[in-house]
Amino acid sequence: MNLGINDRNHPLTRLSCLSASEELRGIDLAFFLLRKQKESDRYYRAKEFALSEEVGEWLKRQIVQEVRRLQIKEEDGSRRFEIGEYHLEVKKRDRLARLKLEKEIGLPYERKTALLRALANPDPLLDPAKTEFQIVQTELDGKRLHFFFYRKPKQSASRKRLAFGRSGELDFAKEELVELGGNIEFVLWDNELYISRLDAFENAFDYRDHVLKAKERNLEAITSLPFFEMEEADKDRFKRDCGAFFYTRTLAQMGPKQLEAIERSFGERCGELRMIRKRVPAHPERAEEYRRMYAPLWELYDFLDLERERVVYPEGRRPTVLLHFFADKIVQSFLTKEFGLTDFIDRAEEQESDRA
Repeated sequence: MNLGINDRNHPLTRLSCLSASEELRGIDLAFFLLRKQKESDRYYRAKEFALSEEVGEWLKRQIVQEVRRLQIKEEDGSRRFEIGEYHLEVKKRDRLARLKLEKEIGLPYERKTALLRALANPDPLLDPAKTEFQIVQTELDGKRLHFFFYRKPKQSASRKRLAFGRSGELDFAKEELVELGGNIEFVLWDNELYISRLDAFENAFDYRDHVLKAKERNLEAITSLPFFEMEEADKDRFKRDCGAFFYTRTLAQMGPKQLEAIERSFGERCGELRMIRKRVPAHPERAEEYRRMYAPLWELYDFLDLERERVVYPEGRRPTVLLHFFADKIVQSFLTKEFGLTDFIDRAEEQESDRA
């Protein structure tokens, strides 16, 4: 039976409705730390930990609380999940991306199979310090869910050590300390993934080939446009700079219609930019206010030869503003008439850059 995520019998919705201690006792828990190990026959290795009653009860409450954080609260006080299908677009805030893990899609299905195999055959010799994810497996009413939490890599032990204070005396911690809880990155149920953070999922499953291929395809398409007449060395440098991890999703999400629109409207956009620059007031204070109003546009003038209507790429510059221009992320507010940047791509890419 295929249950919609907001169906009251769906395990995520069931969990979100639990509150009383006796209801939480109906949850069975298992806790694992996970490591990717590409060089081995086993793609993943997992280590299972037994939980004390106190830790188990806390973790159950924490899971329920974090599941509720994934929901949107309605005006009548009810809660629901907002969900869309996984694709190249940056995920909207407060919205889960769903990916069905079927044999036909290949790699993610294979990763899921390898991951579940690792959980079913844990490795007691796995070093916890070398793991990247914690997984909490829950079972309620016979339905099993896997919650994935990212583990931040540890700092070098040569500069910092952990110590316990007992009876006024400090002693080094002999075992690895394991953090619990945090933000749910993605959830696995049956053959479906519900993704809260795209880069965490793509890291865990090493599922970026489709993004990288789309990026390379669009880079070739952009640099082949007629207004991209520049020296081959400058064009190659632009491609290399755009090949940086930071820009991957911005480039990948551009579709054929958007690329056609770029070519069709480029001359018109250059005309608008010429007009904006021509209208700079002569009075210094007014000119400063004018430039501030058009601040997101102003950097573009270093990348465009507006008279010849051509792109230029100065030495030592980054392609960020050009990519915003191509992706049409420079917008004008209907309320203030000021120009700004749509920021959801910036936030997502900053998170990607932090994880890289």
